This record gives sequence, structure tokens and C-alpha cells, in this order.
Amino acid sequence: MDSGNNSQQGLVPALSRAFEKIGSWSYDHRILVLLICIAVLGACAWLSRNVRFDNSFEAYFDRSDPTYQDFLRFRDDFGSDEIAYILYEEPGSEDGVWDLSVMEKISRLTDALEKEVPFIKRVRSLANAEFIEGVDGELRVHDLLDPFPESREELLVLRGKVLSRPLFVGGLASADGKYGAIILEMEKASIDPLEELRADPSKGDAMDNLYPQAPYDAIEKVLARPEFKPIVFHHTGDVPLNANYNRISSSESQKLGLISFAVIGLFLGFFFRRPMGVFGPLAVVLFSILVATGFVGLMGWSFDLMFVMLPATLVAVGVADSVHVLAEYTGFLHETGDRKRALARTLYLVGVPCLFTSLTTVAGFSSMAVSPIKAIRHFALYSAVGVGAAFLLTVSLFVVFLSLGKRTVSEKTWLRDQARAKGGTITHRILGWVSRFDIRHRKGILACSLAIFVFCAIGMTRLVVDSNFMNEFSPKLPIRQTTHLVDSVMGGAGSFSYVFDAGETDGIIEPAMLSRIESLQGSADRESILVMKTGSIVDLLKDINRSLHDEDPAWYRLPETREAAAQYLLLYEMSGGDELSEYLSSDRQRANLEVRCKMAPSSHYKNTIENLETVLDAQGGQGQRPTVTGMGALWIRLIDYIVSSQIWGFLLAFAVIAVMMCVVFGSLRLGLLSMIPNLAPVVVTLGIMGWTGITLDYVKLLIACIAIGIAVDDTVHLVTRFRHFFYAAGRYETALTRSVTDVGRALFITTAVLVAGFAVFIFSDMHSIATFGLLTAGTLITALAADFFLMPALLLVFRPMGAEPGEQPGA
Repeated sequence: MDSGNNSQQGLVPALSRAFEKIGSWSYDHRILVLLICIAVLGACAWLSRNVRFDNSFEAYFDRSDPTYQDFLRFRDDFGSDEIAYILYEEPGSEDGVWDLSVMEKISRLTDALEKEVPFIKRVRSLANAEFIEGVDGELRVHDLLDPFPESREELLVLRGKVLSRPLFVGGLASADGKYGAIILEMEKASIDPLEELRADPSKGDAMDNLYPQAPYDAIEKVLARPEFKPIVFHHTGDVPLNANYNRISSSESQKLGLISFAVIGLFLGFFFRRPMGVFGPLAVVLFSILVATGFVGLMGWSFDLMFVMLPATLVAVGVADSVHVLAEYTGFLHETGDRKRALARTLYLVGVPCLFTSLTTVAGFSSMAVSPIKAIRHFALYSAVGVGAAFLLTVSLFVVFLSLGKRTVSEKTWLRDQARAKGGTITHRILGWVSRFDIRHRKGILACSLAIFVFCAIGMTRLVVDSNFMNEFSPKLPIRQTTHLVDSVMGGAGSFSYVFDAGETDGIIEPAMLSRIESLQGSADRESILVMKTGSIVDLLKDINRSLHDEDPAWYRLPETREAAAQYLLLYEMSGGDELSEYLSSDRQRANLEVRCKMAPSSHYKNTIENLETVLDAQGGQGQRPTVTGMGALWIRLIDYIVSSQIWGFLLAFAVIAVMMCVVFGSLRLGLLSMIPNLAPVVVTLGIMGWTGITLDYVKLLIACIAIGIAVDDTVHLVTRFRHFFYAAGRYETALTRSVTDVGRALFITTAVLVAGFAVFIFSDMHSIATFGLLTAGTLITALAADFFLMPALLLVFRPMGAEPGEQPGA
């Protein structure tokens, strides 16, 4: 196993000899190795038993984040802002939802929802909506349908009253009378402690017993009753969106993992045509997934959006080491006829490259741990653990699998394996053509690569950072279609809020403060591209003022004095009104201006808030500036995090991997040169995204870091083999031809497996994940092309190993 006279000293040869001993030791102690692996895997299974899915913003933000702290303070004052929004219509009714039969059903439905849906704070509909009117100079606050109209004419008169009230239009009733809405306000939110989210404490933490799945299922069950037909319901809002998301996340991780297993199993079967070539690598990645989930349980984390990608990602990434080990083992077995010697020689040759490729992949994943987005930070760490586990299982458990059977094999088996070891005649011809093409066109390859790089670098300047929660759902899913319908009619499934703080008790009802709220609310209402409905204490006071002045529209305005506002609120509460807590804190120091919006890209929210900020700027120094908060504000914050994560994560990954490459190759020049083919695929992918208008969101920001961590693996194997043959032959062209033909098949197989693994994501019901999988697969194909063409051209042109023996330096 002579590696050449220049390669017997240093870190790499020492590690190679260590791996050689590991191969022999694992063969001799295979039962012990197997028992240790079983014990570790059993512990991981135990740790992961109670981990649950969590799609709340708790999965994205640390509680120490200032933006998230504002959100938590908002919740303390005004409670959960999560709702279920049920839009309904009766297409067969002449009067739309303003039909006596429809109203009777909605009244019964409202009662059923209040009684049967867990975690409900209040249900609001046209049947029980709080209606304010003046009667004989006094204020009367009552349920809208109390008393229930006795005739069509009475109901139509009531419709006229309701549609003249801004409080109702766009919230509980559409302006054309065609649609109505039921709003279920929740007393809990997904960020609350687990023990508070169980519908039935005795039934444990099964998903169906937790918020938001439990209330969503209860709502759907009630809406499906025959007694409410032929009313058509469209159910969306925070509760159904999060419930659908959690269910899809849970099923997707299993579905994508199984599809990935099947697809990659077929690939491995085609390339290796032996049971161990399929089941061995798949067993390694299956157990590495188990280790990663055990790590999640150990850390006390939850499964989130990013976890959906873990099984398929580890299946794709984790088989690479096994493929290289199996390819070399097959060749050495036919040469020696001895399993133990074949394993020792295999780990001597590929142990170090596999170690460093695993470390670079770990570096690529773990570099995202600098992200302030908690879900991505967690993904970075548990995926890195999974990749590390796949390597350790490859050099331990997989070695045990390969050691099974008689130590020596027959000559017939040698001859059969010899034909398969490096892919046969056709593979050698193709790889030989690749090496000859590289040798003949080395400068042309570099020129073409430079042109592509420049074109894509320009495209990167056009890249747009944005995020839209609706893109988590495939356009074919009913929940996405329903949400778009509701957003086009009224209500708005998204929201953000402004919290005004007067700085003193009862300070909000000062005329100046109320005017500030009114001014900002009016500006928000004019942001019609995004905003569907606003609500604040201003609306309530205006409604009371008009009611006390014979419903004269001219009096739909704010009271002129603090005393009048205080009197109105007192009169309202004495008359039975109970909605002040939606608008005011208990001490009346803070007020909530709710802005309900369409589910849209975060950039739309950001533009709207920036427009409203100019209104606040115009108000000057009139008290403390209101705080923008709520879910919409959190999504905006994610945009800033995406930018910083992309930049710092990639820079960290590039720097760490570059250092590793210099160490593994023992050369600064060779290490840095080898990073060029791994930078190119990232630039190409991001450039194509920029030119085609594909936005960079919090899922796709992983592409650069993951791609460079994975793509560098093939470079390590190719350049390591190139060094080996260069020191043996002393000629660049000879070393290139031998290295490409020797390791090329394994590079192609691992890339094919990786591409197939990530391409599986196109079957996802989550649109963003499907796009991520497609882009990552394309990046890896580009990386293979760079390793087969660009890296050889760089080696031949720049000669990082120095002059050939007998050649003048610089010749």
C-alpha cells in the first residue's frame, strides 16, 4: 500500500493507517461493535419518544429576541391573537346570508361551536354580534339577533343597519350581503407551554389532543353536520393554517423519507446489484436519522418545518460514505479474496477522504447555527449530528455488515466482483473520454467557466429576499385555496398590530392619543393592496357617539373631550358591552390597533409598515411611538434574519471548509484552488434564482451552505486520489486520467443518489420545500460537472503540486 515517497509522512498518512487498524479491529470484534451500535440506537429511540411538532413562532424566535418580546407583551395585554375564521355563503338564497333559514342555522352553529370547541375564548357571528344602538336617548348593547327577526322584511331592515356600520363590514359581513363570517377567538396560542395545550390532560401529547389540531378538528366536525346544509363554509385563519401545517409536516417527514428510501434503494440496486449494496447503506442512514431525532429529544426541542427535510436529506447525504466504501471494498475483495484484508485496505484508502467529506458536510450544515432563526439553528445542529452519525455508522456498523460471511471467497466470486468493481468497460470509456477532454480543452474549460460565473454573479445582484407563509402549502391544497378566497372577500387571514402606550393610566382616552390612533388607522385602511380590515377603540367610540345622536352619520366621529370618552366607555360597560379588552389594556394605558391583512409576501407587509411609519413621522413628537407587533411583524423580522443568515452562514461555511481542504491536502495553494469548483455551483444556483425571479426565503437560504458542504465531498475524493497517483507517477495528465477513471464512478453514483434524494422533495405538499429540493438537486449536478471538468482544468493549468520530476519550475 505504498502511497508514494511524499505521502508517507504527516496527518493524512497517519490517519489512513489508523483507519486501516479500525477496519481490522472491527472485523475481529464485530459482535461487540454491533452491540454498542444497538445500545446507542436504543438510547436515541428512547430520547425521541415524546418529541412533538411545533409550527408556532416559538420555533423561529428566541424569547430574548426584542421583536418577540414585544409580541409577548402584546399577548399579555390583549391575549392570544390567533383565530379561526369561517367564511360562509348560501348560493341558493336570494338574500345571500341574510335569509331567515340561514340565520337560524348560523345561530345554532354559533352555540355548537361555543360549547364543543376546546380552547375557545369567544365566538362572534351575526347571530351573537354585539350591536350598539341608541334607544330613547339611552345606549343599548345587545346581541344582533335579540330578538330574532320574525319576517324577511325585519331581517332585511336589520341588514341595512349592519351594513351601515364599519364595525361589521369586512369583518362579520361582506358589503354586498353575499357572505357572512364566524370568528372564533382562541384563549391559547401555539407558543403556550405544552401542559396548557392538551384538550384532555388524560390523553397525553398525541397531536390530535393538542392545540391547534384539537380545536381545528372540532370545528370541522361541527361544520360537517347535515343540519347546517346547504350553507357552504370556508375555514381558514391561524388555527386551521397551523393545524394543517403541523399535520403536513408530520406526514411529510415520513412520506418523503419513504420515497427517498425507495428511490435511492433502486439506484443502489442498479449500480451494485447485490443485497448488501442496497440494505447496508440504507440501514446506515435510517439509524443516523434515529440518532438525529434522539439528539432533538435530548436537547428538549420540537420538530418544526426544517425537520421535514431531515429524513430525505440524510438519506441522500448519508449513503455517500457507504457508496465509496462499498465501491473500493468490492475491488479489494476480488484482488485479495479475504474480507478482513479487503476491509482494512478499503478504510486505509477511503477512510480519510470519507472523514473529511463528512466534516465538510457537517461544517456546511452547522454553519447555519449562526442564524438568529431558531428553527434553522436547530436544523443546523441536528442535521450535522445526523451526518456525523452516518460516517461513524459507516466505519463501524456497515463494516460489520460487510464482514458477514466466510472470511475468504471463491475465485468465481472474485471474477464476478472484478467486472463490477469499477463499473465495467462502458464506464471506463466514458470516464476516459472525460479525462481526455479535460486534458485537451483545459483553457477553454476555464474560459467558459469564467463566463458562466460572471453571468450568474450578475444574476445574484437581482436576488430578492422574501417570505410568504402561504408558500409552505402547495397550490393544490384546499387550505391554500380557501385562504385566497377569504382574503379576496373580506377579513384577511394575516395580521399585525400597533400598540399605543400613553405612559399613564387612562391616558389612551386623551383626545390627542385617540386622534393619533385614528390617523394611523385611516392610513392603514388606505393600504388596500394588503389591508382588508382594521379595528381599534376609535371604531367603538365613534359607534357609540353616533348611536347616542339618533344614528346620525355626521356624529360618527370621536368625542371631543377626555371626559366624554370616559363617559361613553362607562356607559358602554354598564349597558353590557364586553369587548373593551380587545382594544384597551386593563389600565387603559395601552391600546391595540389591529390590522388584518391578506396572506402575502413579507415584503408587502414591510412596504405597508414603512408607509405607515411615514404617518407616524409626520405626527412628530406626540408621545411615545407605537410599537408594531403581531405575526406580520415577526415575518418581517424574518427577512432581516434571512439576509444575515445567508451572508454569515455561507462565509463561515466557506472559511471552515477552505481551512479543512488546506489541511487535508497539506497545501494552502491546493486547498484554496479546490474551493473554486465548490463555489461555482452556489453562484450558479443563486444567479439563476436572481435571473428567474425565484425569491430567497428562510428555507432556500440553506441551499448555499448545504450545497458547499456536500459538493466539496466529491472534490475531496477526486483530489485525494489525484495526489495519490501524482506522487506515484509524477505526471499531472497521468494522475488525472487514473484518478478520474478510478474514483469517477463512485462520484457519479454518490451524486446520482444525492440528486435523487433531493429531487424527492418535489413530491412535497409544501411548495417551498419542493422548490428547495429542485434547486439543490440542480446545484449538485452543477457541482459534479465542476468536479469532472473545472477541477481537472485548474489542476492541469495551475499545477498546485509543483513541477513534474525533471521539469523546470514554471515550465
